[in-house]
Order: sequence, then C-alpha cells, then structure tokens
Amino acid sequence: MNRRRLIFWSLAVVLGLLQVWAHRNEMNPDGISYIELGWTAARSGLHQIVNGYWSPLYPFLLNLVFHYLNPPPQWEFTAAHLLNFAVYLASLAAFELFLEGLLITRFAAEYLSQKSTFVESGTLRVWGYVFFLWASYFWLGPVWVTPDLCVSVIVFLAMAVLLRIRRSGGKGTLFAVLGGLLGLGYLAKAAMFPLSFVFLFSAFLLSWRAGASLRAATLYALLAAGVFAVVAGPFILSLSLLKGRPTFGDSARINYMEYVDAGPKWIHWQGKPEGTGTPRHPTRKVFSDPDIYEFSSWMPASYAPWYDPSYWYDGAQPHFLWTGQSLALFRAANMYLKIFSNGGALWVVLAVVLWLLYSKLIALKDSVPGEWLITLPLVAPLAMYALVHVEFRFIAPFGLMLLIRALTQLSVVAGTQALLLKRSLMVVTLAPALAMAWPVAHDLRDVVANRPYEPWRVAVGLHEMGIPPGTRVGSIGTGLSAYWAHLAGVRIIAEIPEKDETIFLAANPTRKLEALSKFSEVGAKAVLTKNAAVAHSMDGWQQVGQTHYYVWRAHPS
Repeated sequence: MNRRRLIFWSLAVVLGLLQVWAHRNEMNPDGISYIELGWTAARSGLHQIVNGYWSPLYPFLLNLVFHYLNPPPQWEFTAAHLLNFAVYLASLAAFELFLEGLLITRFAAEYLSQKSTFVESGTLRVWGYVFFLWASYFWLGPVWVTPDLCVSVIVFLAMAVLLRIRRSGGKGTLFAVLGGLLGLGYLAKAAMFPLSFVFLFSAFLLSWRAGASLRAATLYALLAAGVFAVVAGPFILSLSLLKGRPTFGDSARINYMEYVDAGPKWIHWQGKPEGTGTPRHPTRKVFSDPDIYEFSSWMPASYAPWYDPSYWYDGAQPHFLWTGQSLALFRAANMYLKIFSNGGALWVVLAVVLWLLYSKLIALKDSVPGEWLITLPLVAPLAMYALVHVEFRFIAPFGLMLLIRALTQLSVVAGTQALLLKRSLMVVTLAPALAMAWPVAHDLRDVVANRPYEPWRVAVGLHEMGIPPGTRVGSIGTGLSAYWAHLAGVRIIAEIPEKDETIFLAANPTRKLEALSKFSEVGAKAVLTKNAAVAHSMDGWQQVGQTHYYVWRAHPS
C-alpha cells in the first residue's frame, strides 16, 4: 500500500467511524423495517426475509449481526451502523477497483494527439479518493440504515468488470462474475433487476467490440444471464409463490402509484384516487374527523404498515398519466439540481473546468468508439429513477462514477502555464475537501455533546409507567418515525395520521374522548403522541419521563 493510499484509507476509516459514532442512535423508517426483518430471520429462519417491498440482502446481513452479537435493544441501532461501517469500507475497496480500471483503460487507449497529454494519474487518484469521501457526507454514507451502500459495493465492482471486459474482450469467468454481482445487486435492491439487463447489454457489445466473435460474445452474455438467474431466481420464485403471481418485487409499482398517480404516500391507501385499483386488505378506517386507522395484523412488527407495504398495497394498479409523469420528471430535475448543488463543491469544480477549457489550458479527449457502452449503465439509473422518484442515496454510486469519468476526460494542452494549471487543478481537490469541513465539525460536536437518546428514553419511560413489551398501543401522529415502539417492544396497532392532528385539536372535548375511546375499543392499552399541543388540550395525558412524548390511558395503573 503506497503512502497516498495509506493516508486516504486512514482518513476514510477515521471519518467513517466519526460519522457512525455521531449518528449511532439515529434511525429512519426503512431502517426499522430492515432491523425487524433481520431480527425475525435470526429468531425464526431466513424464509422470514421474503418480502414484497424490502429486498433480502440487507436484512440477511443484519440477521448475521443480530444472531452472533445479540445486541440488547439500546445497542441495536449502533450495531446496524457498525454493519454499515463495514459495508462502507467494502465500498471504498470496490471503488478503488473501478478507479484503477478506469485509469488503466484510459492510458491504454491511443487517442490523444501530439497537442495534449493526460492529466497525471496521481492527480486523478487523489480526485477519486477526495470525491469518494465528499460523497459519503453529501450523497450517501454509513449513517443511512438502508441497503444503498450494499448497492454501491456491487455496482462499483460491476463497473470494474465492465472495464476489464472492454480491455480484454472478456472471458467466461469475467461474465460469470458479472452475472453473480448483478444477482446480488438485485437481492440488495429490486431496482437493480431492470438495470442488470443494461449491464448485460453493455457487456455483450463491449466484448464483441473488443475482439470476441459474435458467437462468443453471445455465449458469454448468456452465461452471465444464467448466473444472474441462479443467484436471483430462488428469491423471485419464493416471492412469486408468496404473492400468488409472477413478480420480482412490488416496490416499483407501489412507488409509481404514489408518486405519479397521486396515491397516498407510504401508508393508508384506501383505493383512492379512482383508477389506482382496489385494495385487497387495506388498513381499516374505524373513525372519522379525525380519521383513525387500525392495522393489527400477524406481522411481527412495531409498526405493521411499514413492515411490508406490499401487503397493504396489494391490488394497486399503477397507470400512466401525462400530468403525473410530467410532474415526476419536474421533481426529478429539481432533485438532480439539488444533488449537484449540495455542499457547493461541484459548482466550484464546474467553474474551474469551464475556465480551463475557455483558457485552452485543458481539452476534452477525443471520443472513442464504444465509450458510450461504459456510460450507459451509469446514466440508465438516473433516467429510471427520474420517471418515479429520486433521492440522494439512490443515485450516489452512479453519480460518483459519472463524475470521476468526466474528470478523466480532461487532457492537458501542450505548452500551458504549468504553475497556473497546477493551482487550478488544486482547486478541484480543495473544493470538496473544504466542503467536508462543516459536516465533520458538526459530527465532532455531536460526539462531544453526546445528546440524550430519546427513543430509548421513551422506551424505558413506558416500561417504568407499567407498559411492558408486547403491549398494543395507539399513536396520534404517524408511526413511521416512532422508533421508541421497536425499542420498547410494543406494537402500534392504530393511529391518527399526522395530517389529522389539527382536526383532533379543533374537536370539542366530547369528540376527543370518543376518538381516544376508539383506540381502546380496537385493543390499544395506551395512546402516545409527540404533539405537546394535543396533550395539553385535555386532561388525562402524562409526560413520558423527561422526553417530548405523552401517554394517555383509559384506565391508568
């Protein structure tokens, strides 16, 4: 390991651990579902991770962590973040393979004229490392308890294989590895299923262009597709049997119905708007003004509507709408602008590159036939997500690879002012490095402050108030962010959604009591809220310890 690599790996380890420890107690709704799937698999078997909405690879990894470490509830979130740290380091190693393959491919090609030379490989490696660390703060890092880092590892490796195929034409072993990686990618996230065919298409044409015969390239591609089927097939078969229809996952159809067809997002789809289908087993609306939804079920979950959304959205029929699709594309364009602008570093880099091009200190390299086949698997995800919904973490690895590929397109024009060029290229390095200063300082502050872990304090407070694990409770406000329920071992079985809290507040005392009594009727032993105005609007509420939560019980102990 050379000195530069050792420095950046050390920096990556330190910054990764800092992020993990500063955010060790943070959670997100998806993370709770993955954690509960992982625990269920650890206790009842791997068949429990067959889920129509959440992919199985990440809960499988969590299952291993929980099975061997068996962390107590207050350390579960930390254990999940430590798993993320391990995956984060794996993603850096995979990114290195992609970067090295990109540089080898670039310098192996004979396309530069006598008027320009390559940007030094050392400079490009530094850019790669710096932008990887920058992306871990501004796009996707180990703080997200989701499978997106797993996807990053896989697509970095898949792109490294594609670059190898481009150079050598590929062999059966390379294509088998590519098929296995794509199969794992699908197991990490269902969105990788359609994207896998883009990778296979590029691999086929790259092999053919690199010298393999049409027959050989076809056989190689079929081999990759066969390995992909072997890896992905058992889960697709299990899921199809569970759903009673052929499917590789329902997340795409549900998200399309939500974000394009204007269906209710995330929870409580009741068949509206017209044309979105008929729910087979929706959450049950048991009260109006304010709306109360009941959802006690067989699911071993603290909040069943998000444990397997495909169950509650079974019957959804997404359909194309020009208006909805246009709005989705508009939102995607805004999000891509936001992603590009986050932290401001990329605007600085763009300004420097444009100035260098204008000043004729650098030039773009000549186009190489077939180079679009390397770019295609990186652009396809951006286009696919733009049709429905875009988030930073979805496109982070693809965006990072596109950025690094764009920088490798630069060549130095012969006879330029060396000092001026060196300083300009240094700005490209410093912009992302300086942008990281604020989030790093913020994480350091959080580590020193060691703020109270409120979800755990709520869980402890509930137990002290005589609400033991296994109790069924209600919620005023969405249960999506009620992480305390998981930590306390209680189950939310009914709720007044966040949008109806104002209706509850505006109701007269009799109506409020009727609503709270309905929670008792459906089996809830207590009702919790984080809305202080709700708790202060009537008698009977008790604060949960020194937290921001309040509990109401029809028959306090």
